[in-house]
Amino acid sequence: MALLTTNEIMQLREALITGMDIATNRPALLQSIDTRFVASFTAVGNPAAQLMVDIGLMNETERLPSGIVPLQVYLQNAAFLLYGKTSQEAVVRNLLDVVNQRAMGAPRVDISNIPETKEQIIHQDDMVTFAFMEAGVKAAPAVLKLKVPRFENGQPRKLSNGEQLYFLGTGWLVAPSLVMTNHHVINARKDGEANAAEADLRLQAAGTAALLDFDADEMEPGSTLQAQALEAWNTQLDYAIIRIPDTGRAPLRLAAQMLEYGNEPIPVNIIQHPGGRGKRYAIRNNLVSSSTPGELRYFTDTEAGTSGSPVFNDRWEVVALHRASKYVSGVQFQGKATAYVNVGTHLPLIVADIKARYAALAGEMGL
Repeated sequence: MALLTTNEIMQLREALITGMDIATNRPALLQSIDTRFVASFTAVGNPAAQLMVDIGLMNETERLPSGIVPLQVYLQNAAFLLYGKTSQEAVVRNLLDVVNQRAMGAPRVDISNIPETKEQIIHQDDMVTFAFMEAGVKAAPAVLKLKVPRFENGQPRKLSNGEQLYFLGTGWLVAPSLVMTNHHVINARKDGEANAAEADLRLQAAGTAALLDFDADEMEPGSTLQAQALEAWNTQLDYAIIRIPDTGRAPLRLAAQMLEYGNEPIPVNIIQHPGGRGKRYAIRNNLVSSSTPGELRYFTDTEAGTSGSPVFNDRWEVVALHRASKYVSGVQFQGKATAYVNVGTHLPLIVADIKARYAALAGEMGL
């Protein structure tokens, strides 16, 4: 299934051609996409025609063997190159939202009623202590990159080249051998598809590879652990817990109370593997914008985070499980007119569900 419609491709073409020198910037647009895949592109002499060839092939390529969605990376690169060119960047970021949603099946973010989008938050003191940074570094080893195989009717789904099809996400330790992530990450389905049958869901969880210490794009992970079983899940709260071999690592600390938003901005912090790339921090520019009984919302002007990431308070306690993002314009955030609205599930809701439905697991987690 193509990720973008013909009309959306034409919007992308127009934004790129009017926003940059496409011939000069082609290597940058293709940066971090598997060079073997790029080498398969048909070469044509005309830059505009080459642009359409490149986009067309990536649009028809669901995933690479690594699990990377090439069009997603391409749009991320394009958004970076178009920074400051408001109209063209907005087109690209909106199309990146579309690709993220269709490729990953993440929940849609409803922005129809977000009163906080007109607030302007600037000139606040963003200095942090050494202890804050030290605690953030200590938390990072508990955050893992996940590579989830897709199964259909008990059989692995293959790419056209015969290799296994993978979905990517982020997970984190709630116990030395337990990893939490989103249900939709383990579900490994695209937007509009029915959820995986339970038998397939369990096969996908057991087939998941957990990559430790993948701290930069250019480095190999410190080690890769094969998951053993699916231990818990809830589709409404969008969480799943899988078992992996004992890592010997300390799990992340969970906040005891639900984070509530008042009148003062509250910063939250995220450790993530965006798009399956090396580990990244998003700190200080993530400000809570609302807290409802069901979810936590927070703005950020960083790249949309990867599903399943932990959302921390400033004590590096997990307050929410990140599950979706949407790019919005017409806001006033940190002196800028664009931002990502991010949505996470409150951790205390997940903890309560685990205690109620998975008592043994709750005990293992020390809840």
